[in-house]
Amino acid sequence: MVNPRGLAKTALVGEDATPVRWTSRYGSLTFNQYGREFPLGGMNEAGLAMEVLWLEETEYPEPGERETIGILQWVQYCLDSFRSIGDVAASSTEIAISGTAKVHFLACDANAECAVIEFLGGEVVGRSARTLPLPVLTNDTYNASLAYLNRTLGYGGDPITPEGPGSLPRFARAARGTHEARSRPGNDPVDDAFAILADVAQPTSTQWRIVYQLAAGVVHFTSSTNLARRTVILRSLDLDCTADALVLDLAAEGAGDVTTKLVPYSAEDNLKLIRAGFSADAVAPPTDEAVAIMAAYPDGLLCTFEASSE
Repeated sequence: MVNPRGLAKTALVGEDATPVRWTSRYGSLTFNQYGREFPLGGMNEAGLAMEVLWLEETEYPEPGERETIGILQWVQYCLDSFRSIGDVAASSTEIAISGTAKVHFLACDANAECAVIEFLGGEVVGRSARTLPLPVLTNDTYNASLAYLNRTLGYGGDPITPEGPGSLPRFARAARGTHEARSRPGNDPVDDAFAILADVAQPTSTQWRIVYQLAAGVVHFTSSTNLARRTVILRSLDLDCTADALVLDLAAEGAGDVTTKLVPYSAEDNLKLIRAGFSADAVAPPTDEAVAIMAAYPDGLLCTFEASSE
């Protein structure tokens, strides 16, 4: 999904919550299983990227008097609003993030700074800079993942290369791959990143592999239904809200630069995507009414004509 700048938005939350309200400052490209405005990850034109990963230990803080936003819509809010991980981290405490999905977040910006944000025991646990020695995340807490990685290092003997599809072994392999890639200057970093993603992919459940070039504003991806590497150049797109919102079906044929292959957004296709996205889940889907509300949400967004890229 291509998400324009300049759209006025109100968080889609329950009647008992006070919604966050904002206007998108930056345009973005996102990957969406549950429809437009509810992404699982993406990158904005300022070079901020953010991704969602499952974490069973997640327990969100009580909202109290804070304004509230849903889990996936918070990702869109951050991409709409921020250019740095510091702003993302601050947002995680300033507003209430609410929902039933248990996830944690990895965000990186164009300054090559990254942050992991988790919600553990009803508290926000953020890591960056010295507390984030490796910008890697799978499906265990970052603390548990680092502890496991330390047990594989060998301490004077030969390091262990963990095998298998488990979250902790995948973290260790991704961490090792990242370290090795950094030690090979001159190699293509995009190729290196795809190689790491291939090493940690889940054979039956990985649906896409995405590599963001944050400073360049370029996104590369493959999908389980089209293994060819495709590229979108974000800076080549018209991201003002007066232009059409654009989409690309990840199952569509094509390879290489597909920036000009994106097509105008359709409310009908958005509804089909949401239904298909929830039907693929193992958890119980929301009601038909809730799905209809999610699908119709983008139709109520208003273009302010005021926002501009910086």
